[in-house]
Amino acid sequence: MSRIIDTKMIYPLIAIVLLITLFLLYKKQTRQAKVSEFGKYQGYSEAIYDGSIRISDYLTLSNGTRLAYDLILPTKKGVPTNKPLPVLFKYTPYLRTFTIFDQDGNNIIADLFNLSWKEKAYLRVRYCFDKRGNLMDPVFRTKYLKNMLKHGYAVIVVERPGTGASFGVMNASFEVGAKEVNEILNWIAAQNWCDGNIGMYGNSFQAMIQFAAGATGNPHLKALFPTSSGFDMYSAVTYPGGVLNKTFASFFSWSTSFLEKLLTPVDSDKDGSMLAQARKERGGSTLAKQSEVWFRKFPFRDSITSDGNKIWEGPGNLYPLLDRINRSGVPVYMTTGWYDLFSGASDMFLWYANLTVPKRLLVRPADHSEVEKKQFDLNFEAEVHRWFDYWLKGIDNGIMKGPPIYYYVMGDSKKRAWRTSAQWPLPNQKLTNFYFGDGKTGSVASINDGFLRREPPDQKDAMDTSTVDYSTTSGKYSRWYAVNWPRNYPDMRSNDQKALTYTTLPLETDIEVTGHPVAHLWLTTNASDLDMFVYLEEVEGSGKSIYITEGNLRVSHRKIGQSPYNNLGLPYHSHYESDLMPITVREPVELVFSLHPISYRFHKGNRIRIAVTFADADNFETPVIDPAPKLRLLRDRVHPSFIQLPIVFPIENSRLPSLIGRGFQEGGVGDGLQPMTHLRSDRAKMCLLGYWL
Repeated sequence: MSRIIDTKMIYPLIAIVLLITLFLLYKKQTRQAKVSEFGKYQGYSEAIYDGSIRISDYLTLSNGTRLAYDLILPTKKGVPTNKPLPVLFKYTPYLRTFTIFDQDGNNIIADLFNLSWKEKAYLRVRYCFDKRGNLMDPVFRTKYLKNMLKHGYAVIVVERPGTGASFGVMNASFEVGAKEVNEILNWIAAQNWCDGNIGMYGNSFQAMIQFAAGATGNPHLKALFPTSSGFDMYSAVTYPGGVLNKTFASFFSWSTSFLEKLLTPVDSDKDGSMLAQARKERGGSTLAKQSEVWFRKFPFRDSITSDGNKIWEGPGNLYPLLDRINRSGVPVYMTTGWYDLFSGASDMFLWYANLTVPKRLLVRPADHSEVEKKQFDLNFEAEVHRWFDYWLKGIDNGIMKGPPIYYYVMGDSKKRAWRTSAQWPLPNQKLTNFYFGDGKTGSVASINDGFLRREPPDQKDAMDTSTVDYSTTSGKYSRWYAVNWPRNYPDMRSNDQKALTYTTLPLETDIEVTGHPVAHLWLTTNASDLDMFVYLEEVEGSGKSIYITEGNLRVSHRKIGQSPYNNLGLPYHSHYESDLMPITVREPVELVFSLHPISYRFHKGNRIRIAVTFADADNFETPVIDPAPKLRLLRDRVHPSFIQLPIVFPIENSRLPSLIGRGFQEGGVGDGLQPMTHLRSDRAKMCLLGYWL
């Protein structure tokens, strides 16, 4: 009987073993298959390392300044590699490593990152059970570095002078930074753990210094991966529209001051005496103290320093380095988010338009705090890996053969939200005017509740009157505040109720807006000056109004001039003190300015709204005039006020929406713009449309 049972059981067991074996073979083959496409990468290099080791020390610049660095080398079974490797380098004023807990065991980074209780608990457990648990080192902070180390890269993070454990005094001049980084690149290339190929990574200030490094033409610098960099620092984040960005100014000063609590000594500084000496050497000249002066002392683009420099057209800005960066030929993969604080994605589009080096651009549905992370939209790590494998290891993975621009259409289905283009602005955008009109839409209890229409006005003396309300705001947790934690805009109805609003009828079809909206406004006022804020919003059927993008301009800064760089055909304001145009009381004044770029799909049944205010209390520093000025926003046939939206007609619809149908002309779809899903059915529908946009 037992033999019968054994015989009956043996065959199923053999079958199970075979199935498991085949499955494992299939998984191994799948892992080894070569895949290199947007957001996906495997099989082109082997993960031969299983861990890493962190070493901290000082390097010395030619002027004698000692700079602290963290070097992370990959290990195999606990043994560091002895092979020279390509190196990923970050040059930072924001510390190479954070010390998380103080000597009393208090979590000292909690406020800086606004940690949840779960995150605090995780750090506490890690602190108790991990020998490195008190440190937030480069690999802990930038998650994709762990994978890069496994695949044979070394990582080094160097603290800039006057920050962290480094000696000296911080100089924010990009010219000075370029000289420093050039020396460091040569030092790295001479080390036995470097094979002579260096790439730079990092976001924000750490992205900006990459462009400065590119201007040096250093032969060891083979590629850049800057995330969220400014281009024209005056208008990008410091004085957008000529108005002081007080939210970012105060956050930057507070956060960089806070970093002084988190400093980490190098390995050899056992008693912290060298760290104490470095802090004493810089005295009160910290990055935080310097920023307080920088943000307020130079309110115009032609403001001059004590030594005679125009700070925003020289050492304090990046676009003057363009010619040298282009001569260097260093490849650049630029990444940003639609809600980034550097004027949204605008500054990265300016970089893209003005660079002639090998380049790629990626625009995500993210703000400054999110854009460098792996999220729902994209495996960001794969793009980093593809880029550096190609340029630092010489692996032909095809990354340069694909479209140069990838951007995400927010509000679209996840299946087709990623799009590609060969140029920017999109070749098939239709710049479409939506005019401010009268009437009552019934969609909001605002000052006027006007309509937004395709038809230009034909009235002789049409206008909307308002008194400036200095309490209007886009909220405390705006894009300008989203550095260490995500933006969180409120229902904009609360702001709209204090604003002048212009709203469409419910849309008869989805409408995609991709590009740079431009506001054209006429007004008269009894004020000496005003700040104008324009918000683009989507209004849901429930009445909830969703923030999409914004733009602003101080009226006295309205003069339009010639841009010193390719400005994508958008209105350029010099913001020179010498170009100020005072308001003539009760004389019509025209303002033309762009909103931050966006790619958004407005949904059928919802509405498009423009809200106009004259202050953003939580974010910008608008001088308060008492009594509050009165104004008239003109919208007659001689002084039409309107918003120009770059519309890309949804290719799956078979007819033009009646809301925007007038004024469109037949034309061909330009080369370059493609949805990520290249479906034959979509192409057929485009043919049926006769290439209507």
